[in-house]
Amino acid sequence: MPNLARTYRTIRHLRPSQWYWRLRYRCESRRPAVSPRVPATLTVRGDFPENAATIPEVFSEASLGQDARGALDDARDNREGVREPLLDREFLDQLDRGQFTHLNETRDLGTDPVDWRLGDQQSDRLWTITLHYHAWAWRLAQIVTRGGQPGQRADRLLRRYLGDWITRCDLTVDGSRALAWNSYAIATRIGWWCRLYHLLGTSGRSAWESLQTVFLDSLWCQAAWLSEHLEWDLRANHLLRNVVGLAWAGRFFEGPRPKQWLQTAARLAVRQAGEQVLPDGGHFERSSMYHVVVMNDFLALAVLLNDTPAGEPLKQTWRRMAEFLAWARHPDGQVPLLNDGGFNGAPTPAAALAGGTQLLGVDVDPSPRQGGRLFPHFGMAAWHDPRWSVFFDVGPVGPDYQPGHTHADTLAFEASYHGRRVFVDPGTLRYDHDASRASDRATASHNTIAVDNADSSEVWHIFRVGRRARPIDVAFDAGPDHFQAAAGHTGYDHLPGRPRHRRELRVDRSGTLVIVDRLEGRGRHHVEGGLLLDPGWQCQTNPDGWTIRRGEHVLRLVLEGHGMTPSADPAKYHPEYGLELATHRLRWRGVVQFPYTQTIRVESEEDASTP
Repeated sequence: MPNLARTYRTIRHLRPSQWYWRLRYRCESRRPAVSPRVPATLTVRGDFPENAATIPEVFSEASLGQDARGALDDARDNREGVREPLLDREFLDQLDRGQFTHLNETRDLGTDPVDWRLGDQQSDRLWTITLHYHAWAWRLAQIVTRGGQPGQRADRLLRRYLGDWITRCDLTVDGSRALAWNSYAIATRIGWWCRLYHLLGTSGRSAWESLQTVFLDSLWCQAAWLSEHLEWDLRANHLLRNVVGLAWAGRFFEGPRPKQWLQTAARLAVRQAGEQVLPDGGHFERSSMYHVVVMNDFLALAVLLNDTPAGEPLKQTWRRMAEFLAWARHPDGQVPLLNDGGFNGAPTPAAALAGGTQLLGVDVDPSPRQGGRLFPHFGMAAWHDPRWSVFFDVGPVGPDYQPGHTHADTLAFEASYHGRRVFVDPGTLRYDHDASRASDRATASHNTIAVDNADSSEVWHIFRVGRRARPIDVAFDAGPDHFQAAAGHTGYDHLPGRPRHRRELRVDRSGTLVIVDRLEGRGRHHVEGGLLLDPGWQCQTNPDGWTIRRGEHVLRLVLEGHGMTPSADPAKYHPEYGLELATHRLRWRGVVQFPYTQTIRVESEEDASTP
């Protein structure tokens, strides 16, 4: 019965159309797949946008190089497990051995035959579906265009793996529909295939021979299948990526049906812009990383649909999202990891902002923001000054009908001090139904407070959310030298005594960060709170709190509140998908009578010693 109640709390928010499409696709999956009919003659359009290939790359191992890892540059020398980007020769050597590397993990898939991990995988699902995006094919094409011996090797490998994938991952092959022909994967792959085809040009494809025909046939089949299997059951960023895939295919092929794909893409792109992008410019799934992903998809759509009525509205959508992103960056240039996300899941904010300026001619100031701003629809209060950058989560967990990327992190925050991250979100290791996924989403892993060992929102399985915390009484004030934001939430209303958590976060004129937690309600409750440290900081526990150090910076955290025991416990940090780093969590626990108030003051030792 408890599971039935949780399921009801989860599914009652779904839209009728989601029920319809989920049932339709579930019934269809029980029947053998039938490949779409390919026209006798396929014609590639001659007006493919020249600037399309320069759209900032998503999920590309090549793009996840020095720039995308900027937030970890200072840690490479002393953090085990942080990977350097693969050099071209190492990349080619691995593929010669049948090894694929992305999302910080290498898998040996063999060469004869290649194990494309077909079927409904129960582990490493994100790694597998990323394999089927084919960013590796785009990178091979880039190496081909550079010529020389590496170019010849890359040409051979590209033809081998593309041909093998087309044969072994055909739609009619058992297990291909699970991930290889997942609509999101198809849409992403279409983009890479269209770009690499035009990047190589006629000379770069001179050795393709029969591969040319099977490549174009497969590309057509993928686009046709996608057009009939848009993810109306999931919606959100998945549906938008499907629209991008249709736009790529509509720009690539000539003919009535591709024209229809393009028209559908233009119509849905504008609708999804209105649905998914909030009035303050944030993305409605409330994930900073997915904000960049979606922003990049709108950039692609604006480029591909530039000569349609959709072009200008999409540019304006991108502009609003860019202004939000300009605020939602730590001093290291990367986003806070609110809800699901990792630094290697999207282009860097700098690349995303520059891409729109270069490709759309949209004038957005890319410089770091200063001062404070509340994004009331997204639900984030941001503050930037020479000492602190703070991002405070005061919003809903996500859209009610699609909260799949939600963490139970209401009233959590991230902060940087003098340009270095200090209090961080746990991040996301992978999208599997396992202990790491449960931990990454749990309230007790975030920089907030758990009451009676409960999560503020009822996160379960991989992407499910039952009961949701609702923000209440959001307040904000910021001036040239101070910042103050406050909010509460309803996530613990179901517990005995109806406890409620209210938090005030402020940076005062002296530069002290103050966190005030008020726990309302009745009765005695177990309270656990914590602050996850970036691994670059060392810590020690004091009777009244903690002292943390990084280089010349020393911060003292004073815990003011009776009945709480401070500790510094080993913890895990997942700043990138597939990457786990050891760190510490400054934790406090106790059983106290409600109502209860506690305060944590975070001040530099220099500030504390100043009269």
